[in-house]
Amino acid sequence: MGIISDIYSAVELGHFQWPFRNSHPVHPATVHHPLAFLSTAYTLDTLFGLTSYYSSVRAFATIAPFLPQISQLAFLSHALGVVTAIPSMTSGTAEWYEIYRSDGLNRRDKKLTNPGKSGDAIVDSSVGIGAVHGMLNAVAFAVSGYAVWSRMGRRSAFTPGRAGIWLSALTLPGVAVSAALGGELVYGKGIGVRRMGAAKDEKVKGIGEIEAAKRTQ
Repeated sequence: MGIISDIYSAVELGHFQWPFRNSHPVHPATVHHPLAFLSTAYTLDTLFGLTSYYSSVRAFATIAPFLPQISQLAFLSHALGVVTAIPSMTSGTAEWYEIYRSDGLNRRDKKLTNPGKSGDAIVDSSVGIGAVHGMLNAVAFAVSGYAVWSRMGRRSAFTPGRAGIWLSALTLPGVAVSAALGGELVYGKGIGVRRMGAAKDEKVKGIGEIEAAKRTQ
């Protein structure tokens, strides 16, 4: 289990010690690509649907000649979004567990830095935010997986069907909400901040000093 644990720690959490000591988890570095690709895919599908059903509108009429290219680019964005979402989702799940476990560094830190509030309550509220964040991402992954699967037979233009267009249009705001929740966890709740590298060393030292001072009181 030691080797497996080391591989898990390095691959999913970014605890690299060689050839350099990593200063941040893997997850923040993996979220940008799927967010960009999936947002592009859902936007293009929505544009495809609007242009197809409202071609009489002058603004959409100018876009109509480019519908084949739009559908092809949307399919490619879906495919790239699915592929790049895999490391993001797996590392995010690992990060979620490591941050919120009962004896984790984050929970200890919140208890000490929020004396007027319940540190556990702050972390527990973040657990819910993280769960919704993950579920929205899982839905997006499933929607794009369906888009890739359903359009594989339409190799000439990879055109989306009506169901695919509606799914993309409804998932687009969900992706935006998921991104906002991720930002809230980091910038609003301070979740995962200073969790690795030299910053973690300083944080652990500070926590140890505060805990030692409390024991002597």
